[in-house]
Parts: sequence; structure tokens; C-alpha cells
Amino acid sequence: MSKILMGVIGAMAVTGYAYYFLTVAPLKVQNQELRDMNTAQQLTIETQKDTISSIQNNLKVAQESLTTLSTQNQQYESQMAEYLDIFRRHNLAQLASAKPGLITKKANARTQEVFDAIEADTQRISNLNN
Repeated sequence: MSKILMGVIGAMAVTGYAYYFLTVAPLKVQNQELRDMNTAQQLTIETQKDTISSIQNNLKVAQESLTTLSTQNQQYESQMAEYLDIFRRHNLAQLASAKPGLITKKANARTQEVFDAIEADTQRISNLNN
């Protein structure tokens, strides 16, 4: 009887080990793999949230810059309309023939001012991109 009992106990031990080796051990490995994947996905989600936040902040800055540029553009257009109105009201050909040096000096000075303003605006816009 004790041989049968030892045989049954041995068979149960072998069966228990086989069950552990074939079922429990792979589940532990799979569980660890799933934990690693979960950690990686959480890190990816945090990175994506940071990226979205950064993009939203950049969008706000771009919208503010666009609003500022739009306002400045309206001011420049109103100035342009004023200058064009001045040119419409004056006969520059008659004034140029009466005082040839006056028109040339004023036109060159104003043209230089406009070029300087355009250059300053271009540099400011270029610095916004950096």
C-alpha cells in the first residue's frame, strides 16, 4: 500500500510540476510582457499629451501674432490711403516743373523711409519664426 501511495504522491508531484511549468510560468512571462507594454504605452500617452499642449500653445502664439500683424496691416493700409489721397489732391507734375529739386529730395527721403520700414518689419517677422 505504501508503494501505491508513494506512486500516487509522485504522480501528483510530477503533474503539479508539469501544470506549473506549462500553465503558470508562461502566464507570469505574459503578465510581465503586458506590464512592460502598458508602461511603454503610458509613456507614449504622456509624450503625446505634452506634444498636444505644446502645439496648442504655439497655436495661441501664432493667433496672437496674426492678430497683431492684421492690426498693423490695417494701420498701414489707412496710411497708404492717406498718402494716395494726398497725391490725388496735388498736381505733382506742375510742382516738379516749378521746383525740380524739391520733389526729388522729398520723394527719395520718403522712399527710403518706406524701404527702412519694410526692412524692419521683415526682420521682426523673421525673428518671430526663430
